[in-house]
Amino acid sequence: MKFYLGEKNIANDATKEQVEQVIDWLQKKGWDVSYGTRENELASDDEKNKQGEIENDFADDFMTCLGELGL
Repeated sequence: MKFYLGEKNIANDATKEQVEQVIDWLQKKGWDVSYGTRENELASDDEKNKQGEIENDFADDFMTCLGELGL
């Protein structure tokens, strides 16, 4: 699944640099993440049945990342 993150996903006063730090951290964890405000996209039909599980796993890593980066 392809995820997109922008400043609003982190905080009202987040900077592009902070978003890029989060994206870098998540990419190192194996997530397909890019800067932007688009809707997240399924990478394959196979993911459709697992979309909720994938999004929950991503949310867990996202929250862990914010904690580790102090955001």
